[in-house]
Amino acid sequence: MEGNLKIDISETNRGKEQIIIDRKCKYNFSKLKKDNTKIYRCTEYKTLNKCKSFIILNDNKEVLNYDSSHNHPGNEINASKSLIKHKIKDEIKKSLIPSDIKSKRIFDKISQEIRYICPEYKTIKSQITRYKNKQLFPNVKTFDEVPNVSEYYKTIRGEYFMIFKNSNIIIFQSPFQAKLFMENKHIFADGTFLIAPTNSYQVFITRTYVTELNCFYTTSILLMTKKNKLCYKEVKDHNILNTYYKAISNLCFINIEYIPDIFNKIKNTCMRYKSTCSQFLNFLDFFEKTFLNIYNIKYWNYYNNIDHITNNASESYNSYLKNLFVKKPSFYKLIYTIQFEESKSYYDYHMRIKGIWRKKSRISERVDDINILVEYYKNMEAELKNIGCSKNDIIENWFNCLIRLNNEIINFNKTK
Repeated sequence: MEGNLKIDISETNRGKEQIIIDRKCKYNFSKLKKDNTKIYRCTEYKTLNKCKSFIILNDNKEVLNYDSSHNHPGNEINASKSLIKHKIKDEIKKSLIPSDIKSKRIFDKISQEIRYICPEYKTIKSQITRYKNKQLFPNVKTFDEVPNVSEYYKTIRGEYFMIFKNSNIIIFQSPFQAKLFMENKHIFADGTFLIAPTNSYQVFITRTYVTELNCFYTTSILLMTKKNKLCYKEVKDHNILNTYYKAISNLCFINIEYIPDIFNKIKNTCMRYKSTCSQFLNFLDFFEKTFLNIYNIKYWNYYNNIDHITNNASESYNSYLKNLFVKKPSFYKLIYTIQFEESKSYYDYHMRIKGIWRKKSRISERVDDINILVEYYKNMEAELKNIGCSKNDIIENWFNCLIRLNNEIINFNKTK
């Protein structure tokens, strides 16, 4: 008889091991013997029934002794409720994001699998909800509460990917992402507020273009506590300032020789409105100091090599991430998403490098539009030089190119 017993493993509401025999009688763990065998007693043992039925199992859950002398009938509904709760809790425990678990969906699936009398979902819903809430990540309400070390700061491959943290910023970058970042020269960056966790203000993402595969890969993600939005508020309702505000990001497509002069033209024009755009002028000072003086312009200019544009590389990825969340994610939910996306990129990259997956074909409609427009103004520059025009005329030529890029191509409404 003992060889024909159907044994299921479950647990009590307090998390202790429970055995279910023939899907109708429950036994709670009672004692561990010196030979590591375990004694389980009927759950009615401590009730008025004082049932003396017990079962002894070894480490392999093989039956060594079984006393089936129950003084009460079996309860299939109660046994099935315990078993289903255990299986649902087990799924929640395995999940890195317990809040995303659809308990009712798991209940329906398990009910079909076990193929015997099942309780209604509403009879276990409250207990499952309480258990799920206990499994949630710690509630990190402020940036200062973010731990310096955490078991969650690892890739699926077990590598640490939180590489820097201070009071204002956290940087995530896996060894794989660092390798791509260092070995490839085309790096694009963009920030988004939409997926910033509730304890942060903005997420800043770098994307690296791997030329040999014609693919973009995320190579770092930064969480920041704050960003000054006053600059944009100053210019958004002012046509001239708003045009120049957007045009700064398009300087990378202009002939390097004339960028300093075009920048000075923009800055001098904005100075006329200094009483209303002090923050924007501060930004222009920062841009001049950083990108015109400290860094060599050739490192961020694409005048002779326009293969890709930031909007395509970064903004589309930001939109993709936004669609993963119904609302602003918690800190740990974003970390899990970063971890999962890094793993997908790692797999994608190695499958393409090995030739198992094909390289992506080039989709370049907007890039070609930029090249055509820039080429037109290159020819215009040559014509102006041939007829003896001044440098100011050539600067004006490239300034017009900048404005057309801004209005017609880069910042157009995406209706194509």
